[in-house]
Order: sequence, then structure tokens, then C-alpha cells
Amino acid sequence: MATKKTVQETNPEFLYVPIGNIVVLEQVRSNINTEADSFKSLIQSIKDKGILEPLLVTKGDGDLYTLICGERRLEAARQLELELIPVRIIEAGKESGETIALQLTENLQREDLNPIDQAKGILAYIQAKHPDKNYDVDTIMADLVRYEMRPADISEEIADTLSAISEIVGKSIRTMIRTISLLKLPPEIQAAIRAENLLVSQGYLFAANLDCPDRAKIFQDIMKTPVTYLTLEKLLTAWKKVKPEPGKTKPLPMTKQIASLRSVESRIEMGIATYTKPDLQALLDELRVFCALVELRIPIAPEPAPEKKKPPQV
Repeated sequence: MATKKTVQETNPEFLYVPIGNIVVLEQVRSNINTEADSFKSLIQSIKDKGILEPLLVTKGDGDLYTLICGERRLEAARQLELELIPVRIIEAGKESGETIALQLTENLQREDLNPIDQAKGILAYIQAKHPDKNYDVDTIMADLVRYEMRPADISEEIADTLSAISEIVGKSIRTMIRTISLLKLPPEIQAAIRAENLLVSQGYLFAANLDCPDRAKIFQDIMKTPVTYLTLEKLLTAWKKVKPEPGKTKPLPMTKQIASLRSVESRIEMGIATYTKPDLQALLDELRVFCALVELRIPIAPEPAPEKKKPPQV
């Protein structure tokens, strides 16, 4: 396919380039819902006013450009059979964390992004901004919990990233924790959420009850016969209320659990100078996971009912 000569504007970073010269790499989402009302509105807007906001690209080989932001605008322009499209060139390698973060920012703001892809986008954004931290689902959840509960314990650099991503996706930190928890679900449950065969609120229930021994069967059953949120909650937590068989070891009371943790704390404090940095880092990672686990098991308390006014005494 022959390409037409690029039309360059006065700004050397701003160009009109042939659509065929734009290379699209894999992004947060592998496809665009061209049947969505928002996409149809975008096409109509481009028909009426043109492309008002240039695509963000980096310079590739020869006359090629790698797309960073603007996949929906590019697809709309293709459907309208436009020959040239406005782009702004940014100086960033396609593998750099900052460039990936730019790409993810636009994708995360799409209206039709499903919860699973949004969770993957949040994870990828934080990993791209901090590639040296070796973040995974558990450690990101743990840092989000710490940021919500004890923000002073989080470095300013990490806190800025978590605050920024919260603004980008328009979610509270608590909701982001639950969103990312969906990535701990097995593939079949994630697929059901993505296909909208399972409510995301019920997905949160499955993520909060990963240790339910009947989880797989319960999922299969409700795919055949849907149930309400409360019914699903009862199904997933029923096993916790079963009385232990005689002779089985009883759970350690919480007072003793806390005393045990304090004992560990004292022993670590006494021998702190003898532990290596990798040992302490490994312990810290385990504690973060533990904190996230406990936090997710604490139900959100309902608002108290308003107090009834007592009638005046005669």
C-alpha cells in the first residue's frame, strides 16, 4: 500500500502522518468494542469536527510510528477511511515505564473497560512506574492497605503513584484493593466477570473467600442457576460455621494470637542487628501479605440506624 507524503505543521513535534504508518502494539485491552455507543459517538464527533486531540506516538523505523495513546481515535479514523491523522511525537522508548504509564492512563479511562482488564491495567501501571519493586498482586494489595490505613509508612514515591492511579480510575483505595483482588481468582471466574455472566460484586465475594473448599462447585452451580449476593455469601461462608468434629484442634483464641505476634515482635527487636537486609525484606513482604489478608476479611460495617427520640415525660 503506497503511503502519501507526511504533512508537517509548524511545530516539529506535531505531524499529519498516513494511517498506514501507525504501528499498534499490544495494550491493556486486545480489542475495541466498535458497537458501543461511546465509540459510535466518537466516530460522529470526528465526522463533524475532525480529530481534535492528536495521537501520542514514538518514532519508529523509517516512516513508521509506534502508537502510545489514541487507539480508539485511530480505529475510528480507519473506519472513516481517513488518509492522514494528527500525531504528537514524544521522546520515550516503547519499553520505558513512563511511556507504558501514559498508554495505560488512557486505556484505564475508557468507559467500556471491564473490571478484570481494569485490574490488570492498575497492576501494569504500578509495575511500569516502579519496575525495580518486583510488584505482584499480593504486594500491591498490601501497599494499598498500608496507604489507606497508615499512609506515613509508605514512601512518598509510592504514595504519589497510588494517589495518581486512584484519580485516573476514579476509585477509592478500598475499591482498588477489591478490584485488584479479582486477579487472584481462577481463569474461569475471571472470564465470567469479563463476559458479564457474573456480577463484579459477586466476584469480590469469591476473591474474599478463596479458601472456601466448595468454591469451584458453587461457581459452577450459580452459572447454571444465578443467585443473589446474600445467597452467594451464605454459600461461600457456610463451611466456616460448621462445628468441628470431636477431637479436632480448636482455633487459637484471638487474644493468644495477638500475644504470639507481640512475642515475635519482641524477639525480632532483640536480635534486629543480627538479621540481614534480605531477611528483613522477606519478613516485611510476608507481613504485608498478612495485613492485606486480614484487611480483606473485615466486613464493611453498616451505617448505624438513627436513634429514636424518646417521648417527653409528663
